Amino acid sequence: MEYTGFTLVAGGLGERLGYDGIKIGIPINLVTGDPYIQVYIEYLLAYQARIRKIKRNIPESFMIPLCIMTSDDTYTKTVKILSDNKNFGMREDQITIVKQEKVPALLNNKCHMALIPGKLLIDTKPHGHGDVHTVLHQSGVIERWNKLGKKWY
Repeated sequence: MEYTGFTLVAGGLGERLGYDGIKIGIPINLVTGDPYIQVYIEYLLAYQARIRKIKRNIPESFMIPLCIMTSDDTYTKTVKILSDNKNFGMREDQITIVKQEKVPALLNNKCHMALIPGKLLIDTKPHGHGDVHTVLHQSGVIERWNKLGKKWY
């Protein structure tokens, strides 16, 4: 419980869902309009409070870290929604935002490169969820979480 950290892969836009924004900003409570990221963070904060309550040897400084993996398409909007809402109650040092790199986009199963229309440039897209472990390692998140006593198997 106290060894836990969470990573949210949040590189996608809500366009396929008919939403004009980032997926973590989609309102999931129709009454209050609370966005997904708010509900996610509130859950983590409640879990954190529960651990503090049931584990007597946990210091008051104990926190559950959150890493949000973004893409070029979602990075700025993710920073903005968190900043505009004071991280929905999470401490500034509790959240790490990392950005996945882009890779050349393939056009088809024959591995033809996708080109940017009207230009002689190869189109690029975010690598996807598959590189989350690499991004966590390369960005130093794993090392920081290790110093916080977090574990992985």
